[in-house]
Amino acid sequence: MNKQEFFDRLAASWDEEERPDIYERLARVVSLSCLRGGHTVLDVGTGTGVLIPHILRAVGERGVVVAIDISREMLRQARQKGFPPNVHLILADMQRAGFQPLVFDRVLCNAVFPHFDDKERALYEAWRVLRPGGLLVISHPIGREAVNRLHAQCRAVAEDRVPAAARMYELLTRLGWSDVKVIDEPEFYLARARKRELP
Repeated sequence: MNKQEFFDRLAASWDEEERPDIYERLARVVSLSCLRGGHTVLDVGTGTGVLIPHILRAVGERGVVVAIDISREMLRQARQKGFPPNVHLILADMQRAGFQPLVFDRVLCNAVFPHFDDKERALYEAWRVLRPGGLLVISHPIGREAVNRLHAQCRAVAEDRVPAAARMYELLTRLGWSDVKVIDEPEFYLARARKRELP
């Protein structure tokens, strides 16, 4: 079973399996993403769109959310939520999505980073599509250890691990990101990095 099939199978029950406190955790992700009204946001691995309501509250009607996922069934669940016209749900893989460069103010990768087969390629794509000064946010609202335990139980994603803070920091800085900050709490993980401004 490939990853697309794996997530297709989980889609119908995905929201029911969320933690009771996930709303507050997702709100924290968006708060740390420093979103503003009118921002254009790429929501990578949107799944059923769990992060979209929080993003919309931050960017307002003038903002735009482009939400991508590799799973048709996840996107089917997201479409049933009736998001407004400034939300665009697209079947795409971040590693080869092909967006125009310099179009997004933020790239949010919530609960998806370990699933990239080529993490450096995905980070390059985030860099390419972000405007100078834009932020990349990689988050796992239930924490690194919890994610890695869950993945270890599923053959299709058993090797998809959230990296420790030091490793994530090294990866992002090596690839040229600036202002890198990694939060690695027992029940919350978030890495944030900025694309350097043009001189």
